[in-house]
Amino acid sequence: MICVLLNDSDFDRTLSPLEFALEKMGVLYRTWRTFREGFPQDASYCDGLIISGGFTMKNYFEEKSDLYGASYLRNFNKPILGICLGMQILARLAGVSLVVSKELGLSRVWLDGGNDLFKGMKSPLEVCQRHNYALPYVPHGYSIIARNDSTFIQAIASKDNLKYGIQFHPEEIDLGSEMDSLKIFSNFASIVERHSTENSGGEK
Repeated sequence: MICVLLNDSDFDRTLSPLEFALEKMGVLYRTWRTFREGFPQDASYCDGLIISGGFTMKNYFEEKSDLYGASYLRNFNKPILGICLGMQILARLAGVSLVVSKELGLSRVWLDGGNDLFKGMKSPLEVCQRHNYALPYVPHGYSIIARNDSTFIQAIASKDNLKYGIQFHPEEIDLGSEMDSLKIFSNFASIVERHSTENSGGEK
């Protein structure tokens, strides 16, 4: 099971574009709306995590909050995919301070086709951008796996192949992301399944 940490309160009572995308690709998931429900109490329930986009990181980095999530992510040793804000959260956990870098609309992104997250995908790919901040450099322990002409770092992958971050929004098909971008979700599901199978002798 992939657990979705949904950070966008605009979708408190309705399905988000991310959830629609997962359903379209046949990915089994369960959603936690972090702004209201916090985080999964039993990490063994989740074989992988997707951290959605959103507007604030306070549920992750304010210890006074009952929804404090940074420690949860640090202790989660299974595959994680961060989208937009989700990638920025992963970068913050790795000690990176973000810089202002506004990008809204469509742009072409060049993908590292050798990375499992982008397996079988076309490159360049036209995708939806919707962010106010970006990574000024690649976090320690990560490598860059996608770039464009404006926000240079468009995707990162940890060297242990457990953490992935993408700055763009592959789920936003209605806002112009190409259909091919949805393969990111089925590819991530395959990464999660492989990791779960390889570690089935112990904790998933």
